[in-house]
Amino acid sequence: MKNFKVIFSFILLMTGVLGFSQNDEKVIQAQVTQMVSDWNTHEFKNMDSYMTDDVEWVNIVGMWWKGRAEVKAAHQGNFGAFFKGVPFKQKSLKTRFLTKDVAVATLISSVGEFFPPDGIDHGNNKMPASDDILTLVFVKQNGKWLIASGQNTVVDTRAANNNPAKK
Repeated sequence: MKNFKVIFSFILLMTGVLGFSQNDEKVIQAQVTQMVSDWNTHEFKNMDSYMTDDVEWVNIVGMWWKGRAEVKAAHQGNFGAFFKGVPFKQKSLKTRFLTKDVAVATLISSVGEFFPPDGIDHGNNKMPASDDILTLVFVKQNGKWLIASGQNTVVDTRAANNNPAKK
């Protein structure tokens, strides 16, 4: 019983020192779920509830958007054009807390096939369904976890066989 008390006290101490809890992880998960839901509805009215005012976003082709108004407008434009009707699904989410107020979440999502740049099939512009990896930096502001930065990368399955870290 004494060992249990020591272990339990250590766990409580570490949670207090690090300043986050399992609830923080659940809140971040809920924010990511809302974002993925917005991708699927193609409406971004909820973005105010999960992104900071000064959020920055780098999309899959290197466009760099700054500020929530610009990020929101860019998402709305893309999802109203070439992502129209394209399904998005969250596959996994890993969250790592850097401090009590900063976390990095790595989201893997699947994206259905689409036709850039305008959503119209021109015969040679079909992008196949793929997985994307998103790196999301969350900050805790006024007790609420919000995305301060996002970066999206398409997973190129052809390159996976040549990954030097996996050999």
